[in-house]
Amino acid sequence: MGAVARRVLHVRDKVLKMKYVLISDIHANLPAFRSVAGTFPGGESAILCAGDVVGYGAEPNECVDMTLSLGARCVMGNHDAAAAGAADINCFNEWAKEAVRWTRSRLSSGSRGFLEALPMVIIDDDITVVHGTLHSPEEFMYMDTGAKAMHTFEAMDNNVCFLGHSHVPGFFTLREGKVYYSSYKRRLRMEKGLKYIVNVGSVGQPRDGDNRACYCVYDPERKEVEFRRVEYDVTSARESIIKAGLPEYLGDRLTRGR
Repeated sequence: MGAVARRVLHVRDKVLKMKYVLISDIHANLPAFRSVAGTFPGGESAILCAGDVVGYGAEPNECVDMTLSLGARCVMGNHDAAAAGAADINCFNEWAKEAVRWTRSRLSSGSRGFLEALPMVIIDDDITVVHGTLHSPEEFMYMDTGAKAMHTFEAMDNNVCFLGHSHVPGFFTLREGKVYYSSYKRRLRMEKGLKYIVNVGSVGQPRDGDNRACYCVYDPERKEVEFRRVEYDVTSARESIIKAGLPEYLGDRLTRGR
C-alpha cells in the first residue's frame, strides 16, 4: 500500500486507565462524533480509535482536531492513508475516490501530518487495536472470514483485538482451536482463556442497517465489552456532505445505515 509502513505503538500507562473507549470509522462526520463523545463514560479512561478519522464526510479537519482534543490514540485506516497520500486509491470505488480527492484538497498541513504519523497497530498490555487485520495491517483487508480471523488470532500477543473497517459491529471468538462469529449484541462477556476479535462498528457511517453511531466501552477488570448506539443529527451530516460538493450518495447512505 504505497508508502505505508508497519508502525506499532506500545502503550504502557495501564495503571492510569479504568476503562477503554473504542471508536472507529468516524469518516469526517462531526455531528456523529460530537454526539458519541457526549456519551463517553465518566472517570479515567483511554480513548482508542481503530482508524479512518477522515473520508466520505465533509469535516475532516474538525474531526482530526476533535480526535486530538480528546487525547485519543489512533491507528491508521485506509482512508487516513489515502488522504495523506500514503496509499494508492485504485482499489477504492468511484465514490470513495472522489471523497479522497476532495479530502486531500482540504486537509490542513496539521491534519495531514497527524494522518501521516499514525501507527498501523496499537498494543497495550490488555488489548490490540488495528484497522483491518493484525497479520497484515498495511493491506487494510476486511475481517470478514474465519480464515482471516484465525490469522489475526495467531498474531495476537494478548486476548483481545479491537478493529473497524467494515463498519459492522460484531465479534469473533477463538474456542478450542475453532473460530466462531457473532453479530452485534449489546454486551459481550468474555470467558477466561478465550481470545476475541471485536469490530466496534462505525461512529460516522454505520453499515449494519442501523443509522445510529456505534462504539464500544471495554472494562478490562470485568472482561466486558458494551456496544453503544447513539442517535445524532443525520440530516445535518447529510446536508453538509451535499453542500460541500461531495457525492449525494455519501449523504443518502447515512440515512439508511448502509
